Amino acid sequence: MRTKSIKLWAILLILFMCITTMTLFGFIASQSLKKNIELQYKQESQSVLNRTVTSFESSFNAVEKFLEQIEQTFIMQPKMTTEELGLLFNTYQNIMPSNSSLIYGHINGHLYTGNNLVVPNDFSPIKREWYKKAIVNKEGINWTEPYLDYFNQNIVITASQYVNGQNHDGVIGIDFKLNELSKIISNSMIGEDGFVLLLNQNGTVIANGDNYLIGETLFDEQYNLLIEESRKSYVSYSIDEQQYLLHSYQLRQNGMNIVTAISKDELDAKLIQNLFPILVAGVICILIFSIIGYGITLLWTRPLKKLGILMNHVENGNYQVRANVKSYQEVTRLAKGFNSMIRAIKKRDRELIFSNSELKRTEEQLRSKYDELKESQRVLKLSEEKVAHLASHDSLTGLLNRRRLNEELNKSIINYKDCPIAVIFIDLDNFKMINDTLGHSFGDQLIIKVAEMLKNISPPYKQVARISGDEFILIIHDVESEKQAGEIAKEIVELFDTGIAIDSKILNVTASIGVALYPKHALTAEDLLKTADMAMYRAKGSGKNGYRLFDESIQQEIEEKTVIESGIRNSLETNGLELHFQPLYSTNHNKITSIEALLRVKSPDLMKFGIQKIIQIAEVTGQIIEIDNWVLENACRAIIRINKQLLDPVKISVNISPVHIMQQDFVENVRGIVENTGIPPEWLQLEITETSLMKSFETNLKKLELLKQLGISIHLDDFGTGYSSLSYLNSLPIDRVKIDKSFVDMMLKSEKERRIIETIISLAHNIGLQVVAEGVEYKEQLEMLIKYNCELVQGYYISKPLNYEQIAVRLLEEDVTSIN
Repeated sequence: MRTKSIKLWAILLILFMCITTMTLFGFIASQSLKKNIELQYKQESQSVLNRTVTSFESSFNAVEKFLEQIEQTFIMQPKMTTEELGLLFNTYQNIMPSNSSLIYGHINGHLYTGNNLVVPNDFSPIKREWYKKAIVNKEGINWTEPYLDYFNQNIVITASQYVNGQNHDGVIGIDFKLNELSKIISNSMIGEDGFVLLLNQNGTVIANGDNYLIGETLFDEQYNLLIEESRKSYVSYSIDEQQYLLHSYQLRQNGMNIVTAISKDELDAKLIQNLFPILVAGVICILIFSIIGYGITLLWTRPLKKLGILMNHVENGNYQVRANVKSYQEVTRLAKGFNSMIRAIKKRDRELIFSNSELKRTEEQLRSKYDELKESQRVLKLSEEKVAHLASHDSLTGLLNRRRLNEELNKSIINYKDCPIAVIFIDLDNFKMINDTLGHSFGDQLIIKVAEMLKNISPPYKQVARISGDEFILIIHDVESEKQAGEIAKEIVELFDTGIAIDSKILNVTASIGVALYPKHALTAEDLLKTADMAMYRAKGSGKNGYRLFDESIQQEIEEKTVIESGIRNSLETNGLELHFQPLYSTNHNKITSIEALLRVKSPDLMKFGIQKIIQIAEVTGQIIEIDNWVLENACRAIIRINKQLLDPVKISVNISPVHIMQQDFVENVRGIVENTGIPPEWLQLEITETSLMKSFETNLKKLELLKQLGISIHLDDFGTGYSSLSYLNSLPIDRVKIDKSFVDMMLKSEKERRIIETIISLAHNIGLQVVAEGVEYKEQLEMLIKYNCELVQGYYISKPLNYEQIAVRLLEEDVTSIN
C-alpha cells in the first residue's frame, strides 16, 4: 500500500479519530478510577488509624490509671512493710496485661518488682532513665525512649511516676515490651502492601507488624516537618525506594506518633487492573472500525482507479484516450479536467517545439553573459582585496596606516607582555618648505624614498607605518635596552646625512626622532605613541636633526600638563578665573577710548604657572575654546556695566585663539554671545594673530567678513612678527594693527628700529588702518609714537592691567574730568 494512497489516509484518519476518542475516554476514566481507588484506600487507612489509636490510647490510659491507683495506695498506706509492698506489687502485676511488668525503685536504691525477679546487689534503679525522668518531673507521668531491659533482655518503654510515702519515697514504673506493642498493629493492614508504624518523638520505629523495622529511623531530619504535614493530609514519601502515602496521629499521653502507609505501587496496580477491560474493548472497537473504513474506502476509490489507468496510457504517449466516468460529482469534475488536460497537452507540445529553438538561442546569450559575469567577479575580487589593503595601509608608500599601526601595537602588547618594545616617532624637518617650493609631487617622491630607507634599517623584527604627511612610526620588537633603542634612532638620523637624490636633485633632509619604550615609559599603545611624540617634539625643539629618548623631564611636562588641564577644568566649573583690563590711550583724544580684557587665574592650582603656559596647554587640550567663550562673555558683560556709568562709552578688546578661529562654529559662538549679553556689536573688538589667519586663509577670511558684517571690529595682533605682507594685508577685513612689544622695546636703542616703527605706522595709515603700539613703558617712547602719529598706545607707562573695580573707577574719573 503506497504512502500517498487515499485508502491509507482514510484508514489512518479513522484510526486517528478512534484512538483520540479512546485516549480521551481512557484518560477521563483513569482519573475517575484513580480518585475512587485513592478514596477507598484512604478510608481504609483512616479506619485502621482510628482503631490503632483507640487501642494504643486505651492501653496507655490503663497504664496511667494503674500508676495513679498505686500512688493513691502509697498515700493511704504510707507505712507498708516490705512484705506488704511485695504482696501489693504481685496483686497489681496479676491484673496487668501480659506485655507489661511493674517495677518500683526506692530512693535508697532498692528495686521491687511485681513478678518477684531476683535483683543483683549492684543493680541501682537510681541510674535508670525512667527513674531520673520521674525525679525531675514529680507531678506527671513520664515515658522513656525504647531501651534494653536489664532482666529479660527485651526492648521496652517505661511509664514512670514519682510517689511520696513516709517510708517509701521512690518511683513506680510499668514496662511495655515493644514486641507486644507490635502485636496490637500486626493485623492492621492497608490493602496488601500498606502497614502501620508506631514512632517515638524522634522518629524511631517502636512497633510495626513484622517487628523488622523496630529501632530504625526512617525520616531523618525531615521527621518533624513530615509528621506535621501528614497530620493534616496524606503526604508522599519514599521508604526503601518505594513510594507511600503517609498519614499520622500523635498520641496525647506520650507524644508518640502512629503512622499509616498506603503503597502507591499498589494504587497504580489497582488502577491498571480496573482499566484493562476498558483498554481491550477500545482495541476491539478500533479494529472493527478500521475494517469497515477500509471497505468503504475501496468502494469510493474505484472510479479514481479507472482514471489512473487512463493516465498511464497518456504517460505512454497515447493522447487519444478520453475519460467517460459517471460517478460522484467530484470524480465527474476530475474526469472533465482530465479531458481538458489532454487537449492542453497537445497544444503545449506544439508550443514547446517552437520554444525549444528560442531557448537554444537564449542559452547561447546566457552563456556569453555568464562569461562576462565571471570576469566581473574576478575584477571585483581584486578590487575588494585592494580596498582591504588600502584600509590598513598608506596609499602612497604601502606602509601601515595609523589605524593598522594601533591594532598591531595593541596586539603586540597583549600577546607579548614580557617582551620590551620600542616605538620610534620620526618627523621630517622643514618638509612643508619642500612641498611649497618644489611642489607636492616632489614631496610625494621624497616620502616614498624615506619609506624605503626606513624599511631597510637593521632591526629584523620591526613594523613601519606612515601616520600623516611627514610623520613615520617604527615599532621595534625585543629591544634589549635604552642604549640599543638609541643606536637604532641614531642609525635613522645618519640615513639622512648624505642627502636624498630625487630627479637629479640632492635634498639635504633631516629628521627629528622621539623614542619611547614599553613597558618602561607607557603600558598602552595610545600612551606609547603620545610619549614618543613628546620626545620627538623635544628633539625638534633642541635644534632638529637628532633624537631624544623619553625621560623624566618630559614626564614632568606631561604631569604639569595634566595638572594645568585639570586646573583649567576646575576653574571653569568653580569660578577660578577672572579678568583684568589694560587701558588703550588715544593720542588724538588724550584719553582712554578702549580697554583690553586680559585673562588671569585665582585658582591655587594654576597660580604657580604663567598665564602664557596655561593658554598654550589649553590650546593643545582644546580647552581654549571654553576659555575664549568665558572671556568673551564676561568681557561683554563687564563693558556693559562700565558704560552704563559713562557719558562716552569705551570699547573692549578680546584676544581670540587661533584654535578657536579654526572651529566651524566660531562665528555662531561669537554671534550667540553678543545676542545673549546684549552688547552693541560696535563696542566689541576681536584681536587675532597673523599666524591664525595663515592656516586655511580663505576659510578664515570668510569668517572675519561675517563678523565684520555684524558690526564687530577686527584687529591684527603682534603685527610684524609673522607673515606680514601687503599682498594679503590689504585684503583682510581688519580695522587696526598692533605693533608687537619687541619693536617698541628696541625703538630707543637705535635709529634703525625707530625707522621700522615709523615705516609700519606709515604703511598702515596708507592702507587705511589704525595703529596700536603695545609695551609702552617710558615717556620717551610715548612722545616718539605721538610724533609718528600712532593713534593708540598701551603699556605700563599708561597703566598696568587693573581689576574690574579699579578700571571702573579710572574710567569714571576720566569721564568726569572730560566733562569739566
